[in-house]
Amino acid sequence: MKISNFLLVFSIALLGLGSPLNASAETLEATLVLSAPEAPTPITVGNVTYLSGGVGDSEAEAIRAIAKSYALEVVFVQKLKQREEFLASVKVQIQDHHHNLVLDINTEGPYLLANLPAGHYQVIAEHNGVVKQQWLMLGDTTKNNGSHKKTAHKKIVFWWPILEEPDY
Repeated sequence: MKISNFLLVFSIALLGLGSPLNASAETLEATLVLSAPEAPTPITVGNVTYLSGGVGDSEAEAIRAIAKSYALEVVFVQKLKQREEFLASVKVQIQDHHHNLVLDINTEGPYLLANLPAGHYQVIAEHNGVVKQQWLMLGDTTKNNGSHKKTAHKKIVFWWPILEEPDY
C-alpha cells in the first residue's frame, strides 16, 4: 500500500468515519477533497490579479497546477553548482512600457503568478541587494510584418548565486 493511501485510510479511521474497510466512496471523496493542496488566494490590485507562494511541497504543487491559467509565471531560485534552492521574500516590481508601476510586492514564496493586460512589461526582482530584471511581452502582440502572435502564458526564472557553501 502506498504511503498516501495508508495515510488516507489512517485519517478516515482517526476521524471516526468507521472502519476503513467499510468506508463509502463519498467518505473517501470528502476526505480527499479536505486534504487536497490549495494555492494561495489571488489578490487583485488595480487591473492585476496575482498570487504568491509555494512554500512547502503541497502549496508548490497546487501553484504549478494552475500556473498556465495565468499570463505570467515567475520563479525565484538560488543556485550553486548542481544545488538549487527556492527563494521567498523577493522584492518584485512590474512596470509597464511607460515605466508605470503596476505591481509592487514582496513574494510569499518562490512562485509569483500574475494576470496582466496584454502589453510590454519589465519585471524587476531584488534579493539580498542584487537586482535582476527582464522585459517581456504578454498577450496579443503585433510583429513588424503585421502578423499577430498570441502569448497565453510566459514563464521566467530569476537565478541568484548561493554565496556560501552550506555546512552539512
